[in-house]
Amino acid sequence: MNINSPSKRLTLIELNEFSVDLLSRGARELDLIHISRLLSMSSAVTTTDDMVEHRGLDPWVQWVSIHTGVPSSVHGIIHLGDTPSALSARQLWEKLSDVGISSGVWGAMNATREGAEYCQFFLPDPWTFSESAYPSELNNLLALPRYYSKNYLDVSKRAFLKRTLLLAKFLLGSGAMSELFKQISLVFNGVLRNGINNAMLFSLFDLFSTVLFVKYKRRYQPQFSIIFLNSIAHLQHHRWDKDKLSKDAVFGLQVINRVLGMLFASLCDDEAVVVMNALTQRNIVGEKPRICYRQINPERFLSSIRIRFRNVEQLMTNDAQVFFESESDREHAAQELEAATICGKPLFQVERNELDPLKLFYQVDFWDELEGDVQINVNGADVNYLDHFEAIVARTGAHVRDGNVYYAGIELPERLYNHDLAEKVSSYFGVDSQFVPLKRPSLAGAT
Repeated sequence: MNINSPSKRLTLIELNEFSVDLLSRGARELDLIHISRLLSMSSAVTTTDDMVEHRGLDPWVQWVSIHTGVPSSVHGIIHLGDTPSALSARQLWEKLSDVGISSGVWGAMNATREGAEYCQFFLPDPWTFSESAYPSELNNLLALPRYYSKNYLDVSKRAFLKRTLLLAKFLLGSGAMSELFKQISLVFNGVLRNGINNAMLFSLFDLFSTVLFVKYKRRYQPQFSIIFLNSIAHLQHHRWDKDKLSKDAVFGLQVINRVLGMLFASLCDDEAVVVMNALTQRNIVGEKPRICYRQINPERFLSSIRIRFRNVEQLMTNDAQVFFESESDREHAAQELEAATICGKPLFQVERNELDPLKLFYQVDFWDELEGDVQINVNGADVNYLDHFEAIVARTGAHVRDGNVYYAGIELPERLYNHDLAEKVSSYFGVDSQFVPLKRPSLAGAT
């Protein structure tokens, strides 16, 4: 039974990692009225006990903390793509569903719908490869971004076309085509000025995703809504100039301004809204360059070094999850990847999954700039490093553990742990605010 009035609503806008300084500059120099509105709202500062990037101070860890109401030391999720059912604490929309409060979740990181009966629509992030969308029609929307985000350095034309047709089928039946066409002028001007690159594509994904989220929100009228937006985080990591707004930053900020306008317009009377970043970034231009190397095709790389594996799921930047037929195969792969070096330094960070004996995480842990070709030896095989890994960017932004929250219609303290947000949302709906650990079944052997 729903213990609350169905008119009580809250939307959580997860504007991943945004820098207040960058948004403020964009609002001021580009006259972005919706970003200005955001920055004029009541605000608070969040923090986390996680301190080190790639060791917990990462969005896929911090958003799980926010969704579960417990820190990473309790929920235990460390890597993007970790199976959501391994969570050791229940997610906010599950807890709300227990008392009949409806929700809609769009793009939340490392999230799962689980048994949330009143979660009326659910779109997983592209990297949580084990999770399907709900209703099932949303899988046609998910297929292309899920494929491209993992394979953009080695795209199969056939696979890309197949998923593009699924997307077209979804869009034609979505009822959102007129709203999508309204974005054409902004898109055309951006492409004309900047061309097409990944910064552009990430911004366009957020723009079109928001149009569709608003459509589903209006259709289902959930009491609690979440939308996750990643383009600003990508822009700051990859194309954040210190002294001026780059062309990509201008377009990205214009898109987020448009997105915020649509989201603010979708709010019902008296609907509360929270906009937060989970953590933020600082500009590192001028410091020692940190070069991010991404695997071009992880299956081809592992095969070239004679590692036996079942399948690979590449993640957001320089990391992947690998699955094996046997625990001995996993252990052999782990040992060989751990032993790999480049320029006298360890090449990979390797972690064995504690819940699944057939699953291994590895990440490129080399960040120096290379001059010319470099040979590496892994598992007795000599390969050219740059044949398998591409320097995709000299990073321009690095994670900072403090974050920001802007809000209206709900009360928050001036400073809080980011995972305390779940308790504040729960209390807003009049639900028992205590979040406690929950042991889920072991996933040994799962993929």
